Amino acid sequence: MNCETGCKLFGAYRVAISIKDSAVLIHSTIGCNWGTLFFHTPSQLTDIRQSCTVIYEEDLVFGGEKLFKAAMDNALKLYSSKILFVLTGCVPEIMNDDIEGILNSYQNTKPVYLLKSAGFRGDAFLGTADSIDLLISRMTHKAIVKNSINIIGLFSDDFKADADLYNIKTLLSDIVTVNAVIPYDFYDHIMNAPAAALNVVFDGFELVGEKLQKKFGTPYITVKYPYGIKGSREFAYRIASALPIQPKVKQSEQEICTIRQLNKISQHIANLRGMPVAVIGDTVRAAGLENFLQNELGMSVEVAIDTSKSSNKISYSEQVQQSNAILLFGSSFERNIADQLSIPFMQFTYPVFDKICISKSGYTGFEGMLCFVEELLNILFEFNAKGHACSK
Repeated sequence: MNCETGCKLFGAYRVAISIKDSAVLIHSTIGCNWGTLFFHTPSQLTDIRQSCTVIYEEDLVFGGEKLFKAAMDNALKLYSSKILFVLTGCVPEIMNDDIEGILNSYQNTKPVYLLKSAGFRGDAFLGTADSIDLLISRMTHKAIVKNSINIIGLFSDDFKADADLYNIKTLLSDIVTVNAVIPYDFYDHIMNAPAAALNVVFDGFELVGEKLQKKFGTPYITVKYPYGIKGSREFAYRIASALPIQPKVKQSEQEICTIRQLNKISQHIANLRGMPVAVIGDTVRAAGLENFLQNELGMSVEVAIDTSKSSNKISYSEQVQQSNAILLFGSSFERNIADQLSIPFMQFTYPVFDKICISKSGYTGFEGMLCFVEELLNILFEFNAKGHACSK
């Protein structure tokens, strides 16, 4: 397993738990269950829809099939879910438990998705891709709904997922209807994905767009995460242009209000120009944030690391340290880098487990521009107020 990209089980779990009416059974040791739960609960504390067989030493000797059968019965009683995902970890796959044979006796209960997701089989990205492939394999052709789209690449445990999705839907409300959000939606909505006229795919999920296009003929476009005014305008314009809709060129009332609010703190924003920063994040958000910081706030992105693809032998910490960056954007994992270098830090990407968001203060869309700038400036003000001196 590559520690920087995570194991296959984590990627599969993110898809499974993002489906709002699913349940997850992890056939593995307790560590796999606690690890996945730890990343999920900061944003969804009451949304616990998972169980685990909890394999112990004696199961290594006698096998885990009896244990798995009992866990299946318990999971079906415990959760009145629409579907059940079964994810297998390293230990039962090494033992070669006959999970498929056991699941054959449950065919008439509810849709059950089995994914062999041991860490030695691949990284989190592969787990995500294989899980979505399983969903696509059970989709069937639907009548196309005019001017409808699927949004692909959002998860329930993404930082500010609900707030960002609210802003995105608001941004698109007078342009299109959102048919499904994959995989963060209800199961029936996801299965209805072939009804969309267009798939809107965030950076990093092009393969999903390609597979849906190949199976159902649905065209797709790849878009960057809609940060900022220009980013949001470009996001909406590209979607409208890909459908038989006349793109709007006139500023919306929401955009005008955003600009009016930003003008109140124009000098503070001007002070951001030229500031050297580092961005460490997943494919979905990293490129979009880099564009926004440079093209709209005038900052200088000295380090831009896509954690989903990074193969650089130099550690993230060393890359930031060797740069001129005096501000770091990342996940909770990168906080220690900022602490070591005594530079301010702002979370924006998965995983975030040291901050919560229960309001509509997302970072996407026109309204999100205000929330992002407000949060950024407050972080810088607080950092300076505490008398920090950047060690760089």
